[in-house]
Amino acid sequence: MLISIVIPAFNEEKLLKHTVERIHCAINENSHRGYSWEIIVCDNHSTDKTAEIATELKCQVVFESERQISKARNSGASIA
Repeated sequence: MLISIVIPAFNEEKLLKHTVERIHCAINENSHRGYSWEIIVCDNHSTDKTAEIATELKCQVVFESERQISKARNSGASIA
């Protein structure tokens, strides 16, 4: 089973690293279950380094140019 975690993000450079680190902690705690995991960050037309940081953290990055959280969620979910 593949579990996809979608993070809609707009200008989240200050919080994204901590968020992804906490997700990795949860993944590690549940590694014995045998699931596969992916983290998808949907950059919702950020003007900061959100996408750069997500890439450095080994997240899959998708872009959504229209700033609307439902569109960001759906764009992330579409590649999950």
